[in-house]
Amino acid sequence: MHFLVPANSKQLIDRAGWFKHPVARQLAKEKGVDFGFELKGEPETIKKAPPLYWAYHLPDYFATEWYYHSENRQKLISGISHLNNLKPDYICFHGTHLWWQPPAKERIHRYANRSEPEEYLKVLDSNIELIKQIKKTLPDIHLMIENYPLYMCYSKDNRFLPITYLYTGTGRLFDLLYFKKKTSIDILLDVEHLILTLNFLNRQKNYADLPVEKVKDNRRVTKIFGFVLEKDVIPYVEEPIKLEDVIIKIGSKNYHVTGSIQDVIPGKKILTHEPIKVDDKIFRKNLRLILAEKPATILIETANSTVNPCWHYLRPNETELSFYNLCEIFLEEL
Repeated sequence: MHFLVPANSKQLIDRAGWFKHPVARQLAKEKGVDFGFELKGEPETIKKAPPLYWAYHLPDYFATEWYYHSENRQKLISGISHLNNLKPDYICFHGTHLWWQPPAKERIHRYANRSEPEEYLKVLDSNIELIKQIKKTLPDIHLMIENYPLYMCYSKDNRFLPITYLYTGTGRLFDLLYFKKKTSIDILLDVEHLILTLNFLNRQKNYADLPVEKVKDNRRVTKIFGFVLEKDVIPYVEEPIKLEDVIIKIGSKNYHVTGSIQDVIPGKKILTHEPIKVDDKIFRKNLRLILAEKPATILIETANSTVNPCWHYLRPNETELSFYNLCEIFLEEL
């Protein structure tokens, strides 16, 4: 198994030093765990392959830009063509995000779906076309699609606010399996994103007060996505979905993890990308579900105070500390 840390090109040397920490050396020696990076940043910043296992996460906007701006498609693809020569161990990307930001003051209305079911079918087709084009451009690279949650936070002055709204698109739940069936693409499962999606659909945590208005739905869209997506209706599920059932059904070999189980305390605090703590029983329970799938890679995605002002309460080295904590956990759980 490869235990990965996130980094941009400028952070590589510093974060490679984490792998020399005594607890990391112990993990490598006793459990045979290898280390590596998942690089982030614009494609043009990826100029040289690190001398160990490494992956690359395409920018979040990539599939969305492909969908909305067909005139830029050739530029998008040509901008990543050099990655085939650098040979990352995998490349991952998010599906398309549908652009819509409702007024923040309208609490319930913020979560009503604004798109017709037919648009979701159109976006699915667009993503399939994109996957085929990336595979054609990067034939030697292992390509994966990563799930994304059903919410987004409002922002002000480049700071995320603890106020959320519905953020639909592709790669939200079981449409991941639709892509796999149609294109043979593999799935990278972000467990935090999955937990937050299930909080929303199951009406748990800060979404417990959202109403469930059951309507006659487009059965094809519901079957593909795993939940009801009708215009002017807040997305919902007929029956609660369990985290462990999704992990088993998706059957991924590649994961992103954090210590989070909730996105925000509304109006007060952002809780995503939280630290991983050695004594966190919920995290360990979820980690065991992942380990039962015999993963090839696990990436830690804890934030720190330098990422965005919304995480001002975290320490500057929070990601590093969570890396060491997860090393300790792996020593006990593997």
